[in-house]
Formats: sequence, structure tokens, C-alpha cells
Amino acid sequence: MPAPIGIISSGATESYAIVILYDGMEKKVENESLVLIKNKNGGKVLAVCRGGKGINDSLRTGSFTPGVAYAKSRRVPSSVKEYFLFNLQVIGEIVDDKGISQNRIIIAPTSQVEVFDEDDNPMQYLGRSELTIGHYWGRPSWKIPVLKEYINYHIGVFGVTGSGKSYLTRYEIIPLLRKAGYDVIIMDWKGSDYSPYFKSTITFDKIKIDNQTVIKYFGSITKNFGYYEREENPVAAAVETALRQVDWRGKDAHTSRNLVYQRARSIIMNAPGVKEDTKTLQLNRLDASFEQITEEEFERFLGTIEPWEIVAEVREKGVLVIDMSKGIKDQKLAVFTAIVKYLKRLMENKQVLNIALVIDEGPQYAPWQPRGMERETTDIIIDLCALGRSYGLSIIILSQGMAGEIGLNSAVRRNLNTQFIGRIHPLDVEEAQKLAASYYISPETLLTLPEGHFYFLGRMNPSPIPLLISFQIDSTRKDTV
Repeated sequence: MPAPIGIISSGATESYAIVILYDGMEKKVENESLVLIKNKNGGKVLAVCRGGKGINDSLRTGSFTPGVAYAKSRRVPSSVKEYFLFNLQVIGEIVDDKGISQNRIIIAPTSQVEVFDEDDNPMQYLGRSELTIGHYWGRPSWKIPVLKEYINYHIGVFGVTGSGKSYLTRYEIIPLLRKAGYDVIIMDWKGSDYSPYFKSTITFDKIKIDNQTVIKYFGSITKNFGYYEREENPVAAAVETALRQVDWRGKDAHTSRNLVYQRARSIIMNAPGVKEDTKTLQLNRLDASFEQITEEEFERFLGTIEPWEIVAEVREKGVLVIDMSKGIKDQKLAVFTAIVKYLKRLMENKQVLNIALVIDEGPQYAPWQPRGMERETTDIIIDLCALGRSYGLSIIILSQGMAGEIGLNSAVRRNLNTQFIGRIHPLDVEEAQKLAASYYISPETLLTLPEGHFYFLGRMNPSPIPLLISFQIDSTRKDTV
């Protein structure tokens, strides 16, 4: 049964209160402890302790007092005027012991406050759900319920290296998605966070990339084939036509490059109505471009696995990892673009997917200020988020930072309606202050969260305020799916 710990002080509202702790309770009540307020104005209120404070009037430092004098002389001053309190963030009113609703009644001063013990699980008031994630901080038996209907409103996982993002995703979020009926495609940027843990893996160089994306990549390494971006570009058009007309995939890089080059050269030479000197200029630019488009560059795009085969594979296996570890960034972005373009096309054709796409190292795809191919991947992630809410695609993005140079593009982050926030980077203090202003979570708390601790907030959380969740991290665990 809940045990009494104190009473509500003056100044309480319907959403916030301060509890003055009974003598000795300061040693038992902790930050993030869940409590029950027996409101003298009627009803029971579920709340969480955030931001404790110890006060001793004899030791106020604004002026010289006898207590300060005692401390100065290394003697212990009187504790008669000493007391402890906690800020209480209201979760909601408990309705018929079956759920919670928004508390609309002012919490009366002197209302009794009780703390829940291990056996009296307050998670029952957040609703009964077949889906849970982790457990409430410090209480392994208090499983956190999840609202399934908001999974396709997209998820962000934030935390510095070592905060437990990958572990949370591997052993909590992905099993949750599978139980909810989603097949899961994982874009493993480094090839080490997911590939060793799942049976079904494809290396990204085996995947076929659409010709339009290949041309954009070639344009990025050749300065647009020697043309200004807004200028008519006959060389790029010839190469793109050659990519469509020639069977160049599945061969060795030397043969593929030569087939495309010779076909593009033929297209330029036989173009009707073009002056010879203009053709010569175009051929020169083609030759200069192919000095940059080497056999090594062609080798990056010789994969033959179609995006539809990726979807068929994940339908069969349930979870599929795309190992993105080899190659350069633009090639990785090209592979990503090829896969998600197909998913987007399916949704535009009104097909419900029930697929979750896990994007590790999110800022590599959608940085704060995207450039080059990042612009396209950022835009398409935004489009996927908009379509996914209607057609069963859930986007899960992991990022070390929340905002600024280390964080995600702001337009992308606005689409992540559920967030798990672990220990943050010092550069994210400004974002932490915004969170603190809303939920009384101090920036210092977010900067020092232990590994495996995350604040869970947003649409999937049945609580209207963030809950601190945790899970046990076992570095030797290597379950596979």
C-alpha cells in the first residue's frame, strides 16, 4: 500500500504542487518517485517528484545569521528550522481506479501525499495495453504501457554515445514493433550496431540503385558534368539515357563503365541538329567527367537486388538489416534513397505497409543544414513521415544530438511525435532547458542520466508528461531475430 510521506504546501494548482516531507522521508523519497495525492478538494491525483530542495532558515546565505556563524566555526547549527520538499508534476486524476484523466480541480494545501511501493503498481492507471516498453525507473516490475495506434506517428531516440540508444532500439523498440505487427528494415550506418545481432542482413552494395539517383551522384562528383545547375545539361542527359539503355549492372566495373561511356558518347555524336563544335565541347566534358567517374565509382552501383525484393525479404524474415558500413557517404545516401523511393511509391498508390524503418545515425541523412544529396534524403524523410501516418510506415530515427550542428533537421524532428531522450550532449543544453520549462526536468539531470535511462514522452506514452524509463543493459547479450 502507498505510504504517507508529507503534505501539500501553499500555492498548489491543478497541475503543480509542492510536498513538504515528513521528518525522515527525505531519505526515502527520490527524484522521479511516483506519488498519490489525496486531494482534500476531491479525488486522487497521480504525480511525480521532480526537483527536491532542502531548506534551513538558520543557514540562509543572503545575510549573516547565527547559523552561518556556527557553520563558520565548524559547529553544526540547529536543525529545528530545517525541512525538505519536492516539486510535484501532476500526471492526472485517477478515475475510478481504472485510468487517468486531466486533473481540473485545484489541489488543496495540507492534502496528504503517499509514495507507491514496489507491490502497488501505478502503471495500471495509465491503461492496460498488450504492448509495453522497458520499466519505470527503479521499479523492474512496473512495465510502461504503450499506445499502439501512435506507432506510425514516428519515433526519435536521442542520446550521446554510450547512453544506450542502440540497446534500447535492439531489445525494446524493435521487439515492440514486431509485436505490434510491423516488419522492420534497419539502416545500420556503421554495420556494427545491428548486423551482428540479427540473422537477416544485406550489404548495401548489393542493392540496385535507380538511374536517376546514380546520375545525381555522378553529378555531385563531376561538378554537374561541367555545367551550371540551372543550365541545360546534354552530357548528363546522355549518360542517364545510356544507363537506361545498356545492361551494365551485374558485370565487372571495367566492362560496366566502358559500356555506359561508349553509349553516352554515341548518343552525343548522333544527336540531330547539333553543331559539330558543340558536339566536340560536349564530348570533351564527357571525357573530363569520366576521369572522375572511375571504375571504383561504378563498382559502387553494380548491385542487382531491387527495392521490391528488399520489401519481399523483410515480409518473409520480419527484420532485415541493411549493412551500410562499406563505401562513402553519398553512396550510402543513394542506397537509402532507392529503398525509400519505392516505399513512397507504394504509399502513393494507397498501399498500407505496416513497415518500420529504423534510421541509425539520423543526422547523416537529415542534418541541421543539409547539403548536396542530404537535401534529397531530408526532403524524402519528411514526405515519408507525412504519408506514413496514413499508410502504416513508422520512421524511427536515432541521433546523438537533438538540434544544431550535432542534431537533426528541425522539420524532420517535428515529425517525431514520440521521443526517447537519454543523456544529452552539452551542446543540447538549450533544448534541455525548453524541456525543463515544460516538465520540471532539470538540464543537469539530462546531462548526467546513467546509461540505459531515457525520458519517454509523446504520443505513444499514455502519460501526458515524460516518464523516466530504464532497462537492464547486458553487454554480452547477442539475441538474433
